[in-house]
Amino acid sequence: MKKINIKNELETWLVDYITDTVHKLEAEDLPEFNKWAKSFEKDEASFVVGMEFINDWGYDERTEIDEAEAAEYAQTLLKVILDKWYL
Repeated sequence: MKKINIKNELETWLVDYITDTVHKLEAEDLPEFNKWAKSFEKDEASFVVGMEFINDWGYDERTEIDEAEAAEYAQTLLKVILDKWYL
C-alpha cells in the first residue's frame, strides 16, 4: 500500500480525494444535489481540509501514513461537507 508523507503530501492528497469523490456522487431524486456535486471546487475541499488538518495532524509524530488511513480520514471530512451541502 502506498505511503503518504504527512507534512508534504497529505493535505494535497486529501483535497484531491475529497474533490474527486464529491464529483462522482449522484443522488437519484435530488437534481440540486447533483448540480452541486458536479460544480464542487477544490477550493471548497481545501477550506475544510485546512480547517481540520493542523488540529488533527499537526502534532502527529509519524512521518507517513498509508492510503487506507488517509481515505478513512477523508471520509470523516466528506461527512462534514455532505452534512452541510444544502446550506
